[in-house]
Amino acid sequence: MNLNNFTIKAQELIQAAQQLAFNLQSPNIETAHLLKAMLEDKDAPISYLLKKNNVILPSLQAKLEQELNRLPKLTSGDPATTISKELNSVVLKAGSLMKEFNDEFITVELLLLALLSIKDATSSLLKDQGLTANGLTLAIKELRKGASVDSATSSQEFQSLKRYAI
Repeated sequence: MNLNNFTIKAQELIQAAQQLAFNLQSPNIETAHLLKAMLEDKDAPISYLLKKNNVILPSLQAKLEQELNRLPKLTSGDPATTISKELNSVVLKAGSLMKEFNDEFITVELLLLALLSIKDATSSLLKDQGLTANGLTLAIKELRKGASVDSATSSQEFQSLKRYAI
């Protein structure tokens, strides 16, 4: 996976997901690892976007922990060296969304939106909490106030604006 077209924050979250998968002895980096990394990062706009869509974060986090505990674990060998088929689909979809949003980089919010488009347990978990692609898209547009992402740090600028505007 080429991380050059990801914002710095998106790169950090992919790396955090990999570290989480490694710590949990997972054979692959899964979408659940990415969502957990997103929720744990207080500088990413994910919590804001979820709250704008009336997602109850403690409930989501509890159900995500259950999902993480269901994932297979390795008893020997090196864990988490490759991304799962589902996470690869998320990355590919985020690349398509990048073009739709007229962005030059994949952002964390596009990764979350892409996560909703696949069919796996993590996506179902988000949908069960009431998150929809339409609602998330509206929240992303509100966060960005019509701007597109043209640098690797643009996503962080949106988050800073949101933090001081609320």
